[in-house]
Amino acid sequence: MDLDPFFVSVERSADPSLRGKPVVIAGRHGGVVAAASAEARSAGVVPGQALALARRICPEAVVRTGDLEHYARISDDVTTVLLSVSRRVERPSSDEAYVDLTPDSASAPLPVSAAELVKDELQRRLKLDVSLGLASSRLAARVASKWARPRGLLVVIPGYEERYMAEQSVALLPELPPHLEAALAHAGIHTLGELLAAEEAVLVSAVGGLAARRLRETALCQTEAPVPVSAPPTWLGEETHVRDRRTDRDALLDVIAGLALRGARRLRPFDLAAGMVTVAVHRKTQSTRRSEELRPSVADEATLQQIARRLAEPLLDPAVGVGALEVRLTRLGRTSPQVPLFPIAI
Repeated sequence: MDLDPFFVSVERSADPSLRGKPVVIAGRHGGVVAAASAEARSAGVVPGQALALARRICPEAVVRTGDLEHYARISDDVTTVLLSVSRRVERPSSDEAYVDLTPDSASAPLPVSAAELVKDELQRRLKLDVSLGLASSRLAARVASKWARPRGLLVVIPGYEERYMAEQSVALLPELPPHLEAALAHAGIHTLGELLAAEEAVLVSAVGGLAARRLRETALCQTEAPVPVSAPPTWLGEETHVRDRRTDRDALLDVIAGLALRGARRLRPFDLAAGMVTVAVHRKTQSTRRSEELRPSVADEATLQQIARRLAEPLLDPAVGVGALEVRLTRLGRTSPQVPLFPIAI
């Protein structure tokens, strides 16, 4: 799954008018480019660049100040969607993910259907544009996701991967250092097919023995590890800062309910329920909190929202000076079926 650039994707989901425009995300304190859209990158803007230089290079760019807290929450929501189709999810960065869609039961969706479900859910729920590559190896799937940009799904059919990968640029190898890419180009090696067909002596002369062996192993997908099973959480917390110090009590209660909803949705992929809900209100001088033990445990989203709102009501009296709000779900355990009212058949 390719969400690159993720920060820009999140900003565009909130403001669709940014689509197609060069967008630059500045760091929280400004001064440095944190992310840039494809349109901005084509003009020469790159992450890590001084913001002043980026403005000179691309004066028409729309500059937004990044909100790392918001991006982290959306990234968690993305993971939740992925976990809804597979327990094997790996997020090496906010911009990408590897998901093993091998069906684990007769009722599980086939890989193409599962990939389409992920794509549709991310668009419907989070308004995020995502490109997906589906293949039997990490490398082929990663390359396919790049070709599927900005909103496509590219499937590399088993049996055709070797032919497909042979035509791809060596630049698509993950974490390939620029000096090795330049050395390969100098030796006339531009594609993965040329890399695998090159004589050992030529490759060793270009990049050295150790790098030559690792490049071949990577191109042949020999060093790939299986996507690990995601461990269920032992607790979940959702927190947000209240920057405008709003005094609207109802609005703050809505924020609390939203935090509880986010936490409840993160429980769903693991089939967990919360045995305790804690709400905390943080002010500059003090923090206050209330908890409620739940017996039996609760996983229902609406119920957890209602409980969190009820716990927060006395904490928000008065509703002034609030700096942050927090909802925690603890004592997590497997959900159990409801006990029938009439267990004995008559």
